[in-house]
Amino acid sequence: MKKLLVLAYEYFPTENANTRMIRHTCELLAERFDIDLVTTAAPMGTDPNGAEPMTVIRVPVYSFHQEKCSGKLSPAVLGRMFYEKFRGRLEHDETRMLERLYERGVRKAVRLAEYDAVISFSAPILAHGCASRMVRGTKTPWLAVCFDPYFDHLIFGPDGLEARKQREERYMEPADTVMVMFPTDRDYLQAGVAFGDKILSFDVPGIAPQKTQAATDPAADGSRPIRCGFFGSMYREIRDPRAAIALFDEVCGDPDIEATFAGSLEGESAAAYFPEGCRVQYAGVLKGKELAEAYEQTDVLINIGNSVLNQMPSKIFEYISTGKPIINIYKSPDCPTLKYLTRYPLALNLFEGDIAEHPAEKAAEVRAFCRENRGKRVPTEEIMTTFAANTFEAFADTIAEWVARTGFL
Repeated sequence: MKKLLVLAYEYFPTENANTRMIRHTCELLAERFDIDLVTTAAPMGTDPNGAEPMTVIRVPVYSFHQEKCSGKLSPAVLGRMFYEKFRGRLEHDETRMLERLYERGVRKAVRLAEYDAVISFSAPILAHGCASRMVRGTKTPWLAVCFDPYFDHLIFGPDGLEARKQREERYMEPADTVMVMFPTDRDYLQAGVAFGDKILSFDVPGIAPQKTQAATDPAADGSRPIRCGFFGSMYREIRDPRAAIALFDEVCGDPDIEATFAGSLEGESAAAYFPEGCRVQYAGVLKGKELAEAYEQTDVLINIGNSVLNQMPSKIFEYISTGKPIINIYKSPDCPTLKYLTRYPLALNLFEGDIAEHPAEKAAEVRAFCRENRGKRVPTEEIMTTFAANTFEAFADTIAEWVARTGFL
């Protein structure tokens, strides 16, 4: 069995779309390969001990800070700190320090010569920088997997874009293949990145098999209000929920329909989104069992599309996996969610601009959709067939095929 070194700056028990994709994929790859996954130390207050089918190595990333706080700041450490901070400011990305700290931990924890190949997952670039410097000048093949954009990521803004592009191009020089997820792949190819000939585009992995669903849920007997729910982060820059909340405030004028939004507000107060008198309920941040129960009790799921067109809200694949009806509120005619939700049999796609122009009409459309589709389910077999390219099995197969192409098998 061939041995793979997997680099993931973030991993379980950190909970986000990327860590879920990495974990599910690596669990499948561990059935075919011997994997050492190197990640950072688990956040304080979390339990990092999961039943992992691979070796998970956790490295500290705050050693510079610890040395500084302990008063043992050597000239060499001080020099590295100032150098990385200066370079980071030039590129408008101060993650360089964390990247170097992670690399230092990885190099102490593993020996590259013991592995047949390296796979790094973006977050959005820290693990790639580490992998690039480790494999450069060696014959070890490296696969860089990009879930998020880097050089034109919204969090950085337009300043320093060209410097970040050059940094990413420099990092990808020793890569054998750069896997780039839709819709980020469009930006990379249109920007003419130097590693364009290495890009292998892939669909978002996120469809997880569920137990077989009947076409109709017999538990939906109409004796209670129809429950609509949104589950995810809300923030004005990328996923502004105000239009969706206003729509469902109007929809919930019908006492037979309820709406609940749950998730982090990213710096906003609850009152900013859910003012007094709002008929949409805010349930706070739900995790684990609470979140699973909320999904189970919800009849119609609400998705809010991103205002950023080079990032896909992977939440829609969790939604699709349930087989439940989905109301998708998108902000642009080019929204990447439409590639998938226009093929989903129980989806209502609403353009935010139309909602603003015709609020009463769109609220009536939502009410009709909820009543017509209450209790309906798309069978799991149909989901797995329609969205075969979005299964974790398909994604893991693509990576395994890359390993085969490198000539090791």
